[in-house]
Amino acid sequence: MKLLLDREFSGPTFGLYKRMLLRMVRATDPYHPVEFQGRRLAEGQRGCADRWAAIKGQIEAHGAETLLDLGCAEGYFVRSAARACGCIALGIDADVRRLTLAQNFSTLDHVEGAGFMLAELTPALLRKLPRFDLVVFLSVMHHIMYERGVDHAREIASLVRSKTNKLLIFDMGQSDETEHEWARALPDMGADPHAWIRRFLLSAGFSAVDKLANTDSYQGHVRRALFAARP
Repeated sequence: MKLLLDREFSGPTFGLYKRMLLRMVRATDPYHPVEFQGRRLAEGQRGCADRWAAIKGQIEAHGAETLLDLGCAEGYFVRSAARACGCIALGIDADVRRLTLAQNFSTLDHVEGAGFMLAELTPALLRKLPRFDLVVFLSVMHHIMYERGVDHAREIASLVRSKTNKLLIFDMGQSDETEHEWARALPDMGADPHAWIRRFLLSAGFSAVDKLANTDSYQGHVRRALFAARP
């Protein structure tokens, strides 16, 4: 069995396969940084280093051994948690293009413990999932909220809480990110969107919500809050 596990792709077919993946990187304009064999292939649309530093600190502080990333995109946080912290890490996303890059580059880079699932984030899906020590849920909830409303978003957040053993790491788009069309479809979060989001998480049943950091938003000037929420 070890001999089978140690076998590598080689030859012209594998060369074509790698070139195909590199072309996919250029064609998809990745949201997360994409790396392969120690080389940064794409910087991504949004920086991840500051958020990863905060996530890594919470993994270590809570002794988290399992991690779930809801809306994992190209899998930067999944790969990082598996490689740097030894977590069993699962990423879920509904974007086939991004998930294809996540799965293929993680496998070819021998990132043990990293896995990916194609799925829409729905209440039915969340009810079927097992519990994870640490859940990462970044930059997704505002899409749910403006498409389906606050009550549906609260149901999703409550179900996420039920799948969180130790800690949720959370951020979302804010109504003051007025350079984006979707911001006008969100509830008015007032003069302090960070306080509004904290109250929203508490209303979903989280016992405590603390702000870890302020981080960059998506292609905008507003600083988003990165929260740690305890179930």
